[in-house]
Amino acid sequence: MKRRTFLQLSGMTAASALLAGCQSKNEKLIPYLIPPDEGVTPGKATYYASSCTACPAGCGIVVRVSEGRAKKIEGNPGHPVNRGRLCARGQAIVQELYHPDRVAQPLKRVGPRGSGGFQKITWAEALGLLTANLKELQRNGPDRLAMMTPQLSGSLSALVDRFMRSYGSPHHLSYELLAPDWLRRATRTSFGQPGLPYYDLAETRYLLSFGADFVESHLSPVQYGNAFGRMRQERDTVRGHFTYVGGRMSLTAASADRWMPVRPGSEGALALGMVRLILAEARYDKAALAAHNLKAELLLDHLKGFDLAKVADLAGLSKESVAEVAREFATTRPSLAMAGEGLAFQTNGRESVRAVHLLNLVTGNLNRSGGVYPAGASDGPEHSFAELPALVEKMRTGGIKLALIKGDLRHSIPPATGFQEALDKVPFIVSFSTLLDDTALHADLILPDHAALESWGDVIPRGGLRQTVYGLIQPVVTPLHDTRQFGDVLLAAASELGGAVSEVLPWKSCRELVRETAGRRLATARGGDFETLWVELLRRGGGFDTGTGPGTTYRWVAAAKLPTPDLPAFAGDEVQFPLHLQLFSSTAFHDGRGAPLPWLQQLPDPMSTVVWDSWIEINPKTAASLGISQGDLVEVTSPRSTLRLPAVLYPGIRPDLVAIPLGQGHKGAGRYAKDRGVNPLELLVLPEGSEQAWNATRVRVTRISGKGDLVTAGHPQGSYRSDLIGI
Repeated sequence: MKRRTFLQLSGMTAASALLAGCQSKNEKLIPYLIPPDEGVTPGKATYYASSCTACPAGCGIVVRVSEGRAKKIEGNPGHPVNRGRLCARGQAIVQELYHPDRVAQPLKRVGPRGSGGFQKITWAEALGLLTANLKELQRNGPDRLAMMTPQLSGSLSALVDRFMRSYGSPHHLSYELLAPDWLRRATRTSFGQPGLPYYDLAETRYLLSFGADFVESHLSPVQYGNAFGRMRQERDTVRGHFTYVGGRMSLTAASADRWMPVRPGSEGALALGMVRLILAEARYDKAALAAHNLKAELLLDHLKGFDLAKVADLAGLSKESVAEVAREFATTRPSLAMAGEGLAFQTNGRESVRAVHLLNLVTGNLNRSGGVYPAGASDGPEHSFAELPALVEKMRTGGIKLALIKGDLRHSIPPATGFQEALDKVPFIVSFSTLLDDTALHADLILPDHAALESWGDVIPRGGLRQTVYGLIQPVVTPLHDTRQFGDVLLAAASELGGAVSEVLPWKSCRELVRETAGRRLATARGGDFETLWVELLRRGGGFDTGTGPGTTYRWVAAAKLPTPDLPAFAGDEVQFPLHLQLFSSTAFHDGRGAPLPWLQQLPDPMSTVVWDSWIEINPKTAASLGISQGDLVEVTSPRSTLRLPAVLYPGIRPDLVAIPLGQGHKGAGRYAKDRGVNPLELLVLPEGSEQAWNATRVRVTRISGKGDLVTAGHPQGSYRSDLIGI
């Protein structure tokens, strides 16, 4: 727009304002560069209720749309998961919609894989390529098709499962780096139930967290963060006590009354040591043991190897502090112990989680207010890392000819699994991505997906509640580019394939599928006229059962062995690699999906204040012994790989431990994420037979120079002095 035209329009707007009192209707003259869509009222906002897709927690959101554009996202006050609250990741998904590097139409590879050479094609050409490959594979071996997605729930999960079963392939990898499969497996072993637990934080009086960072990332952080606030402040005469067990002071640990910096992998033994002390001093709940057919004498005999002195030495803590916490936990009712990623991502993780289960059992915390219950609903399929090795081997040996991939798995799967090299051997790769991320850069065909705010869907929130919650995802704006929703592409391909595939997938669009799924759920739960219920569902952003929840309870499986965590195993010689490596979920990026968004890149880490980069946290005493100062460039070496990144001197970490946040190190994913920071997954060595042992690698750290280019939003020691805090 020329300056003269702008001034003319501005003058006309001012004149209209002066004459507004003479007009019969409220009219404004707004200089649109592009005429607004029909029906848009300038200056008037419309609000749409939907569900957040920034992580699997399934919070409810309300999107303000003005003049055809999504302007702001806030939490939905009527949603039982987040009660109107929303984290920064949820508020930032509006930037996914308007990202300048979105893939605007289908692309076909024209250069070598990974070179970024693509040419634009039409959707007719793109669907023709996809269906031609699917038809050829269907004739010559349908089991050579692989589908790789994040862990899905609701109608999209059912759609993908139906597509793969009817096509004739068992290879659907449902993978997430931080998926709580470890918790599902441990819960099935202990209680015979594969679902996730619901922790009643708001009503407990003593919270004991074994590495569960519920404020940042664990299960449903907004829900549990809200519940933690209620635990502290909602009751006039009660302020719940909080003890955190873990080698690194996370944001959650910083909110605790007591921090117990244990050695990595010793958490399960510590929990069993507390159980033994509680039993030996007769502080246990006798009725609880009787209800689960357990006897104190047999438990004491089983735990004779976990005496107080031994577990305190193993954990690197004093006997007095361990005994004090155990007695406080047993005598404060109700109390609650949570197991989190900090202990789960070790080689002895499953048994350590079960040790926390046993601690809750002997103190009577199961199935009671302020304790732990089974959650209200399953949140999708449980097949993640356990199925990855078999698929990698299948791809490596030529058993997979076509891979359909939603999500940036090339970035989020540790290279130690061999996934990246095996994927390169697949002849034809299709990526459903909104950006040229690491996976899309190596694809042969890119079928760009809608942004979340342009899509239809539904979600069953992960954990966090006892009642069943059905969240709706609805578009709030018309699609900005020539993109198509992932589910719509699968339905179009099914229609072209015909036969059994089209029979089990008769819907024309995801909207039809979501509408039918919602209809079945609402008819079962409430009955009545569906059209009226559907409108209500759209208005509220989901269907929320506000009852007391299901009648299922936890009961110790009679045939289940009592937990006995082995000593943790670590990859790397202790002399050559003297430091334990811990990877943690960034408050901004989660597992990396938030890195393309500039709001999140410039969000300071709450503990280090670092922005726009990766860093390694190292204890000041350890740093001094290595000649490392704040902001120095250091080299981190594991038995597998080497990375360079700046150092942050952090007193809230054990001297034998270093920590790196997840999320950075992308080779693509747009201008804000590309070549920024490092991907610490490259350092990992996975011990044989381990389950998601992301924290079982040793490293050494070497100073390179004083030019680490560390950018912080403030001094990282603004609220503490390292010379006054020691471990």
